[in-house]
Amino acid sequence: MAGHRITLIEHAALRPPYPAGRVSRLTLGGALLLSQIAFLVLAALTLIAGVAVVLLDGALERDKDRALAAYQSDAEIRIHSASADAAEAIERAVEGRVDALTTTERTAMLMREAAALRAQTPAADASAADPIVERTVDRTLTSDQRARMISVLIRHPGQVTVFNGPGAEAERYAGALKVLFSVSGWTVESGVVSQPRIPLPPLSVVLGTSEQDLAVRQAFEAAGAAVIDRARGPIDRPTTIYVGS
Repeated sequence: MAGHRITLIEHAALRPPYPAGRVSRLTLGGALLLSQIAFLVLAALTLIAGVAVVLLDGALERDKDRALAAYQSDAEIRIHSASADAAEAIERAVEGRVDALTTTERTAMLMREAAALRAQTPAADASAADPIVERTVDRTLTSDQRARMISVLIRHPGQVTVFNGPGAEAERYAGALKVLFSVSGWTVESGVVSQPRIPLPPLSVVLGTSEQDLAVRQAFEAAGAAVIDRARGPIDRPTTIYVGS
């Protein structure tokens, strides 16, 4: 019995630890396999994320392009609308200016007619007593003459100086010219030559060769008004008109 037990123990001690060694080798291989699988999955996810980012960037760029195109289209529409509004406003302003000019002309005409009616009887009596009155004819511009002058002057507005000699007739005619230039968009300065060394002719000008000077000359020509050129003096401005008695 004792010998038999010893044999069994010896056989048991000679058996190799097979189960424990196999379990250890399988666990290491599985860990390597799992790490490789995890790496491949991570690489696939990275690739998918990169593709998604590229696609998202493309979609955002397309959205930006569409938004920019829509903004440009809307801006062009607004620009065209603003241009149309500006053109309409300018047209209304021109129409209003023409209406104001017509009203001014009618008012001036009525005032002159009223003054002429008031002066008819005294003028007739004075002409019989003093023959000098026959030479003091009131110089006026007709509506057609004013319209022709304005149509020329309004194209090249500038600055003009109107001098008149002594006397009511010269003052009235100079005043009519100042109103005409003013409504044509010109800047008008005025003065009075109280004691001219040389008598002033009815209408004389000091003009150069600028567009404004040519416009003044063409305006008087269009109205059929005879003007005389004067030599430029020390007090003359670039564009000067003299109105004598």
